[in-house]
Amino acid sequence: MTTKKIVQILLIFLLLCCVGCRQQEPQPKPEGQKIKIGVSFASMEFDGNQTIKKYMEERKKKDKVDITFTDAKMDPSQQEKDVDQLIKKKVKAIILQTVSPVEGAALVDKITKAKIKVIALETLPVNVPMDGYIAADHIRAGELMAKHVLSWTEQQAAQKPLKVLILKGDPQDLLAEQIAGSAQRVLQSDKKIENVKIIEHPEGDPEMAQMTMQEVLNTVKTDVILATDDRLGNAAVKVLKARGMEKQAFIMGVGADRKASEALSSGEIAGEIDIQPELLASYAFDAAISVANNGNWNSETRIQNGNFDIPARIVPVRLIQKDQIYLLEERWGKLGQQQQQQEQQGSEQQGQSQNNDSSQESSNGSGGSSGEQGNQGGQGGQGSKTKVKITTQDGKVMEVEVEGEVKSIQAEGEGNGQQQGGEQSGQGGGE
Repeated sequence: MTTKKIVQILLIFLLLCCVGCRQQEPQPKPEGQKIKIGVSFASMEFDGNQTIKKYMEERKKKDKVDITFTDAKMDPSQQEKDVDQLIKKKVKAIILQTVSPVEGAALVDKITKAKIKVIALETLPVNVPMDGYIAADHIRAGELMAKHVLSWTEQQAAQKPLKVLILKGDPQDLLAEQIAGSAQRVLQSDKKIENVKIIEHPEGDPEMAQMTMQEVLNTVKTDVILATDDRLGNAAVKVLKARGMEKQAFIMGVGADRKASEALSSGEIAGEIDIQPELLASYAFDAAISVANNGNWNSETRIQNGNFDIPARIVPVRLIQKDQIYLLEERWGKLGQQQQQQEQQGSEQQGQSQNNDSSQESSNGSGGSSGEQGNQGGQGGQGSKTKVKITTQDGKVMEVEVEGEVKSIQAEGEGNGQQQGGEQSGQGGGE
């Protein structure tokens, strides 16, 4: 074979290779393609979750992220359906706030098997590996609550040790355990505290917390009531208000939701632990995007979860008292307006009631009352007379005319009651 033919063959071969490579060249990704992530909330009834969602919706526009939010409505079976929906959407990462720490473990397994990254938010599924965990500093939250109680006892100069009740969430909930446990340790070490009683509530059920409060208040005087979340704390306030006892106990909760913030503003509770949902949202969002892109994220610590160590980031909490309510108004707007409206409505209703009473008294003085009492000479004036008609049980009718205005009528006799005020039933006191 001549050199010329070899060169020709090589040229043909190179030409075919170039054409083949050009045909197999992958299509470039659309410019600005969005990363898909999912957020599975335990319930959107929580004000903190609404704040988290609002923050993430603002971030998704800036960071070009496609986010799907789901709401389990505190139903584990619904959350399983939500997770299935997110898996079908082929999201790259899921931020998971489980309804139940125990049942949440199965959800994490399902997500992991689908090769999707998972970041746990606040509630930690039991004994499963995850890509990350974002939570408030629950241990510090319990310590701050307890220290605020002890500071209050010093200011009150209590004569005898105080009884403390801690309304705790689900027995398997790590955050509830950390809050209650740290508060108990601080309180029990102080001689001003007589005892600390912890009562657990499966799934943090607020209705069960109301039952707990009813039972406790019926059996023992409780000086301090602490709650590991605001659902339980608000339930305690509801029961105490119904009994008119909201000013008789020191009450605190964790979360600083809107209802609790309003209660703090009005002085119904002594303080709130703010878990700063804006920071929770920021860290969870950044972690999900990072693991979706790179497989890892900028965690700051690790926590033990059964047999596994989980990369984590812990958000600082803060104690908010009434004189610092402006810190919560940055989130909720002006607080205290709800109470002012209620007080205004109460004043208006009271004024209407007084006007009605005055009208009724005027009507009574000029006739038309059930006792047919009439004033013929002006109320209270000299020479005025009042005609009183009396009907007995057996139907007899008698009329009596007396000088002046009748102040009261009293019926006495066996089986009869007593009625005063210028009006008497036509049937006496027999019924």
